[in-house]
Amino acid sequence: MTRISDENLGLLFSILAALGFAGKTILAKLCYGHGADPVTVLAVRMAFAGPIFAGILLFNLARKRWALNLTGRQWLWVATLAFFGYYLSSLLDFSGLKYVDATLGRLLLFLYPTLVVLINAALARRWPRPRLWLALALSYGGLGLMMLPRLGGPQADFEWGCLLIFSAALTFAFYLVVMERVFQSVNVPLFTSIVLSLSCLAVLVHFSLTRPLVSGLASTPAPVIFYGAVMGLFSTILPVYALNAGIARIGASRAALIGLLGPVLTFGLGFFILGERLTLVQFAGMVLVILGVARAKN
Repeated sequence: MTRISDENLGLLFSILAALGFAGKTILAKLCYGHGADPVTVLAVRMAFAGPIFAGILLFNLARKRWALNLTGRQWLWVATLAFFGYYLSSLLDFSGLKYVDATLGRLLLFLYPTLVVLINAALARRWPRPRLWLALALSYGGLGLMMLPRLGGPQADFEWGCLLIFSAALTFAFYLVVMERVFQSVNVPLFTSIVLSLSCLAVLVHFSLTRPLVSGLASTPAPVIFYGAVMGLFSTILPVYALNAGIARIGASRAALIGLLGPVLTFGLGFFILGERLTLVQFAGMVLVILGVARAKN
């Protein structure tokens, strides 16, 4: 039997991660089609993903593969990042998706690398390089083309949805900047498992404060439970660890290039599953956003 090389495995893991992240937006929209609200969708997602994240964490701690050697200050940062990086970011993203098409929603969130570069430039008190301005012009110009057909229309919720998802990209960019600066020597899978376990807990606490946890989940429509389970496993657990496995085998740069497929995959899934369409101008806008983000990452 032919053995798959590490490079091909890395490519496969990176593609699976991109597909998993792309599917999250589609699954959320399917849940909304059955009358679910963003908090319920998030709670179902985390109810399936949370125990697995916690189980992976406890298993590796019990086998002494990982060690909880974080300082008190680092634990404070972990709690902060769990709140901003995944709980708040996910809540803003899912709330915005109520009003925005799947492809546009994915592209808005996809802008986070440009925000990371801008935040780092502001913290370093240095003017961004000229090539970054070109990346920003491509990204946000393309985004403008994507939004153009609906801007100024009678539905103000569209602009509100775009603002919510852009805020999600901003909070996720904050998470990445802090992680890079504070946790340079920390085991990445350990850190990810802790942060995501706490984020899942935060979502379930939020849900339980607005309705009874057990009975609220039990009364959720069966299709929402199904789509939420797929989202928790295929679009949360799988891409997080698949991306780490891909980076370990082919490096962060090549894995990031494969990640550029994300919006294209979302567009394809939205076309076939949700029946979403893009005009020629919007398609050109999507291409510009991808090109701009690619330049910002390099």
